[in-house]
Amino acid sequence: TWDWVRIDCGSDTSYKDSNGDTWDSDDDYIKTGDNKQVASTSSSDIEQLNTLRVFSEQNKNCYTIPTPTSTRYIMRAMFWYGNYDGHSKPPTFDLEFDGNKWATVVTNTTSFTYYEMIYATKGDSISICLARTQDQEFPFISRLESLPLPDDMYPQMRRDMAWFISYRYNYGADDRILGYPDDQYNRIWEPQIPPGLDSLTANFTSLDETSVNAPPDSAIIKAVEASAMDTINLSFGFDNVSHLDHVEMYFTEPFLETSETRSFNVTVNRSFVNTTIPEYQICTSVWANLQSVGTLDIQLVPTEDSTLAPIISAIEVYTVSQPLVIATTSQND
Repeated sequence: TWDWVRIDCGSDTSYKDSNGDTWDSDDDYIKTGDNKQVASTSSSDIEQLNTLRVFSEQNKNCYTIPTPTSTRYIMRAMFWYGNYDGHSKPPTFDLEFDGNKWATVVTNTTSFTYYEMIYATKGDSISICLARTQDQEFPFISRLESLPLPDDMYPQMRRDMAWFISYRYNYGADDRILGYPDDQYNRIWEPQIPPGLDSLTANFTSLDETSVNAPPDSAIIKAVEASAMDTINLSFGFDNVSHLDHVEMYFTEPFLETSETRSFNVTVNRSFVNTTIPEYQICTSVWANLQSVGTLDIQLVPTEDSTLAPIISAIEVYTVSQPLVIATTSQND
């Protein structure tokens, strides 16, 4: 947990959680805002979501997060309204970083929302701001994290852009969300079994080799497979505007079948990317950078000589930010 900053927004004190990880209160990072607790009927299993910091005074309120190494960070912000004010009116507001728009945060009364990005910081701190966009809809935040990444991860991501996570799926799992400590870099992997695909678990419990992006072994040993020799079709929805996406797909061969072969062609938005032959107990990744409008479509098509159906263990889909401004931001702009 080197140089991790993890803030339990709205907590009165810092503390260690059940994993022994430290969660800070807001005090060292922001001076404005008020601490609140969610309604008792809305408490969450995720401890940090039961308190929040709400900003009812200024239009914009900013956390200053130290980034002592000039590296890339995963930045993640979580929001759980939890009817803290008793009004049952979850607000909408903007989330910004270093003067750039990150997201329009749309909260609701039934589940938490989170936003995550990979970002190469430009100095020794990063500014994360919550901006009011509607009258009487006060921004708040429940949890904020800054997690440095090794320099060699995600080598195809340009450093002069921020990359917003849109989808990160652990295929073949149907139970729990994976995070730390399964993922040493604290990424969040959501379980997913697409309709019409079969889930399976490898006959090993750890990998001999893995991709430079080091997805958690527990995500890779589960997978989904096409039934018979069908094609796997995966679709990812976006707003109907043109956007640059970065896709990382992860594969392993779950069983050592010496008399069988598994190979398939990977296409993204109908463009051929490569022919993949998964290897036993080794995680390989296939990546693509491409423009999409609306839906991003991936196909895994069995080759003519394959005797086994296509398979996939995990995927990450990122969308690139607009060109970044290099700016500081004030509380008042």
